[in-house]
Amino acid sequence: MLSLHLGLRYLRRRRAAWLAFAAVVCTVAVPVVVMGVMQGWLEVTSRQTRANESDLTVADSWYGGSVADTPRLRAALAAHPQVRAVAPFVSAYALLESSNDRQGSGRRLAIPCLLDAVHWEADRAAGRLAPATLHAPPVTDLNSPPVPAKQRGTGFLTPAWRDHLCLSGLGLMSGLGVLPPPPRLRPLPGVVAGRELLYGNPISLGDQIRLTGVTGRNQNVIVSDTIGTGILETDRFLVLLPLDLGQRLLDLDGRGRHSEMVTGLRVTTAPGTDLNRTAHELNLATGETVLTWWQRRGQLVKSLTIQRNILGLVMILVQVVAVFIVYAVFSTLVAEKRHDIGVLLGLGVRRRQIAGAFLVAGAAACLGGGLCGWVLGWLVLWGLNPASRFFNIPLFPQDVIYTPEAPTSFDPLVPLFFIAVATVVGLLAVALPAWRATRIQPVDTLREGA
Repeated sequence: MLSLHLGLRYLRRRRAAWLAFAAVVCTVAVPVVVMGVMQGWLEVTSRQTRANESDLTVADSWYGGSVADTPRLRAALAAHPQVRAVAPFVSAYALLESSNDRQGSGRRLAIPCLLDAVHWEADRAAGRLAPATLHAPPVTDLNSPPVPAKQRGTGFLTPAWRDHLCLSGLGLMSGLGVLPPPPRLRPLPGVVAGRELLYGNPISLGDQIRLTGVTGRNQNVIVSDTIGTGILETDRFLVLLPLDLGQRLLDLDGRGRHSEMVTGLRVTTAPGTDLNRTAHELNLATGETVLTWWQRRGQLVKSLTIQRNILGLVMILVQVVAVFIVYAVFSTLVAEKRHDIGVLLGLGVRRRQIAGAFLVAGAAACLGGGLCGWVLGWLVLWGLNPASRFFNIPLFPQDVIYTPEAPTSFDPLVPLFFIAVATVVGLLAVALPAWRATRIQPVDTLREGA
């Protein structure tokens, strides 16, 4: 109790001790803010990557190929108790060509794109084509409202197709009348383009483009709608198209006949499923390669995790700088209290109680400063986006983070970790002054005071 009383008294009554307290506050608050943003960036990227990749993917191999989407394979997948939905897809690179020349250059646009041919209803049932990702405006401001309904289609159904189906229905009804309806050309198929693909190139909704597959087969289509996956590099090249059209462009349709060949099948599992274990079980049941989302798209998340860990190490080194401040403060405190310490030792106070008093003061400064740094760091994190909106100054370029606000994380493990580091560093800094305090001789201090 004596050590506790003396330690808190020294800490409270000496202004120099508050310098150590302030140093701990700063060396905790700064890492909390920096790592809160970095952890938020990692979490946003992980969610975006996870949302655009199915839980499991059945493929021919790690490097692509094709799989036969047969009833037997579907039955083997559906038999697993953790499987909730299955959606076939065809994926490959292609060439996108457009004759639109809004810039007057006289050149025909030709850019590479990533084809993702899907079964629209199956993918919606699997949870991939979320309403929030569709109808994204092709602009750099991610806070912009969705594309108006009159300018977009409904999935692969273009506005022209909607009108065509409506007129076809009226034509069937007019068959009961006197005159048949006039003949009409069927509209072109519709595709859904990534928002960045339309923003970065002279292509707009409703434009006609040509897709040429790796086999040389091509197809004219119309841009029906847009999608914003949340990943810049994906949206710059992504083109969603109907599954049968993708099979045709990649020559998987057997030259016009119905085909079961696809690039793979996306499998949605129940929440909380052990994906590695389920992938292994499905591999044994089907004989096909089954990959988790992490195996297919985890490299981006891994790279950000490495960057976060390196930045965390830098923040720890910043905290180590506080050793010199805390050491200087408590060394000064020991020098100031030299006479008092000598008197206490002369009255019979044990040396370990004297050392304990300084260790208690150091621990109180570190823990109290750490908690204050935690609060200060979270207040700064909470105010980042409101301040950015108030001053109209974006903190991060949207084309880098690809989110309308600065990503932040309020994971309590981050401040707790840095408080623990600050406490350990602080106690190490106090240890030497505390040991010196125990070496003071009462007789010497009495002579110095005489």
